[in-house]
Amino acid sequence: MDNQHTSSEILPIFEAQRPPLATPEPLANDSLHKALDGQPDDWDAIHPAAAVPLRFSFSGRGKDYLSLWLTNWILTIVTLGIYSAWAKVRRLQYVHQNTQLGGFAFGFHGEPKKILIGRIIGISLILISNATNIFGAKLAGFFSLIFIMAFPWLYRSSIRFYTRNSSYRNVRFRFVGTAKTMYGIYIKSALLVIFTAGLAFPYVVYRLRRYRIEHSRWGNNTFQFTSSAGAFFGIYILNIVVTAAVMLGLVALAFASASPWLKGLDKDLSHAMTQPTQTQILIVVGIYLLFIYMVYMIGRVLTQDMIFKESWNHIAIGKSRFACDLSIVRLYVIRYGCFIASLLTLGIFIPFAHMIITKRRIESITVTPSHDFDVAQAALDEDTTRSAEVADMFDIDIGW
Repeated sequence: MDNQHTSSEILPIFEAQRPPLATPEPLANDSLHKALDGQPDDWDAIHPAAAVPLRFSFSGRGKDYLSLWLTNWILTIVTLGIYSAWAKVRRLQYVHQNTQLGGFAFGFHGEPKKILIGRIIGISLILISNATNIFGAKLAGFFSLIFIMAFPWLYRSSIRFYTRNSSYRNVRFRFVGTAKTMYGIYIKSALLVIFTAGLAFPYVVYRLRRYRIEHSRWGNNTFQFTSSAGAFFGIYILNIVVTAAVMLGLVALAFASASPWLKGLDKDLSHAMTQPTQTQILIVVGIYLLFIYMVYMIGRVLTQDMIFKESWNHIAIGKSRFACDLSIVRLYVIRYGCFIASLLTLGIFIPFAHMIITKRRIESITVTPSHDFDVAQAALDEDTTRSAEVADMFDIDIGW
């Protein structure tokens, strides 16, 4: 047929009518090629959402913690302290499991039986120390020297225990600091404190904090600490100034409350001194109790809160940066309010106060993750539970 064409005749017609394909232009940014291959040059530039800070959250409630707190105390008393190891694990597990980041909760995996063994060792050391005080000063000095020399090992072991028994996203944290490094820091710090009459103490706190953070790991990620000793000196100097101001203010308030007695000295010394009113006595006693607590709060707790904020504002893991927007003044007011509430409720409010303060501190922390925030299985260190609990018996502060 005349109007029929073979396929060999039709294809050239369509080929002639089809516009030529445009040659793709080379991409200006070679990093996009690498991104498609799974190897980005700049993760934050390609994925801006990855640079959005993630805030820690805490879901612990005072009502739930009250039940845990009462149970722990009752069982600890009934078992003459034996249950304290299980109580500690339950408390730490509750706090860890209610702390979340990016929808994932933390975990604590310490074994109560091993903690109990460590506490038995700690109690034994205390009993030995008291016994040597009775049987001779030389023997007491000998055991005191042993404890002083063992302190760096106890401190390091306690850090390793609590670090490696904590986890996030089923990956354990770990601590790789060596005893040699710890002893070096300990000896240098002791000499500095002695030769500076205690003025170098802020540097010691800074150095220990740096040692702990920079030798901590999560998977294959290494923590960095960029704060300075000068910042720690500034914290302690500020607290000394504030403490001195509070002391002077309380002394002035005490004199003002005692002014009726002082005025009465000129007229009737015996009457003024032997017959103070009940209200005046309560005022003076209350002022001195307030004085003691205020000095404690400023000298210890407020300093810890400021170090907490300074530290988290200078911690990084890989290229992921942490930040802390904790309001020190507001937290101090909350702490003081919790103290008053605990007094008025005869201690029942203590677990509620603990949850309130813990929530404030934890939720003040944010982290800006980067692409190197990867996950790798952490290696397990040798068991250091016993030495860690010995350190805990002597009130070694390892919290961060």
